[in-house]
Amino acid sequence: MKKQLASFRDLLATGNLGPVTPDMTLKDIATALGPPDGWNVDHDHPVPVYWFFGKLEISFDSAAPYQMNWFQIEGATQLRGKSATLTERLRLSLDGFSGETKPSEFLSAGLWDSRQATVYYAALSDDILLNICTGCIQIHFQVDTAFIDDREAIEYLASRRCPSLLEMSILERRSIASTRTRRLPQKRYLEHSTGAR
Repeated sequence: MKKQLASFRDLLATGNLGPVTPDMTLKDIATALGPPDGWNVDHDHPVPVYWFFGKLEISFDSAAPYQMNWFQIEGATQLRGKSATLTERLRLSLDGFSGETKPSEFLSAGLWDSRQATVYYAALSDDILLNICTGCIQIHFQVDTAFIDDREAIEYLASRRCPSLLEMSILERRSIASTRTRRLPQKRYLEHSTGAR
């Protein structure tokens, strides 16, 4: 089967990855992408509901018709060049983005209404988590915390009088961990896809 080309810019703007959309079922994915490279088996469910195709991972609901919960590009830090192979049937045009694209570059790329994009950051043990969320899209960033020496990230952020996302010590030390598109509840999905509010 011929390899399809998807656009990273379109994925970030719409939540669609070429032929893969958040409203698909397990059967739809099998038709679009063929059999997965592998899956995780949960002994409580007769059907594997976590599939992976190269860098593309997909989670499905555990009840028929096995509606997609979300899909993600894992290992997005490795995205470089003009395009990247995600699966045997799907290639991703990077459209000028890469695993090193800064959060501010995503936010200023004109992909989303700035009033609908939210940036979160938090500490979890030794890690600082940074996420951009808008509609059904989530971009997860890894933050290199070597600059905080032997302190835990929780202690570091707590010691900041007014922790700011603009603090360069955090923003200069990040790379994309993954991008995730999740299925919105039906009403919210329709509002998102039509632009209604």
